[in-house]
Amino acid sequence: MSLDSRLERILAGKPKPLLDAVTASRLLLHSAVLLEQRVNEALAPHALHMKEYLALNLLADSVHEPLRPSSLSVSLNATRTQVTRLLDGLEQRRLVMRSADAQDRRSLQLQLTQQGIALLAQAMPLVQAVYLQIWSSIGDSATHAMQLQLRQVHDRLQTMDTATAD
Repeated sequence: MSLDSRLERILAGKPKPLLDAVTASRLLLHSAVLLEQRVNEALAPHALHMKEYLALNLLADSVHEPLRPSSLSVSLNATRTQVTRLLDGLEQRRLVMRSADAQDRRSLQLQLTQQGIALLAQAMPLVQAVYLQIWSSIGDSATHAMQLQLRQVHDRLQTMDTATAD
C-alpha cells in the first residue's frame, strides 16, 4: 500500500489543501530519511555517517570563526550529549581535536586534524555525487525552484508559533 493511497483513505472527505499539505509533509520527512540513508551508504567505505561528515564539513569552515560544541549542536540539530558522543568518536579516530578556549577556559574550541582534512577531502565528492544524483531527477531549474520553496517552508517553521498556527 502506497503512502499516497493510505493518506487519501485517512483524510477522505477532508479538503484537498489539507490532503496536499499532509502528503507534502510526509514526503518531506520520508525524503529526508532516505537522503540520509543514501549519504550514509556513500560514506560507509570511510566508516563515516552523515552527521560526522557534516561536523567535519562545518569544522573545515570554522577557520575564520572558531566552532564550539554548542554551535555544532545547533547546526546538526542534535543534543549536546549527542554532539559530545559524536566528537568523542571523531577525536578517538584523530579526525578532530578539542582544546580549551584561550579567552574562556570553560569553553572548548574544535578543529580538524590533518587526518580529518584528508578524510573530508575523500568523502566530500562522494556526498556531492549523491546530492547531484538525487536532484538530477528533476533537473537544474526545478531543483533551484524547490530549494527556494523549501527555504520558504523552513523560514515559516522557524517563525511559526504552534499555539497560534493558522
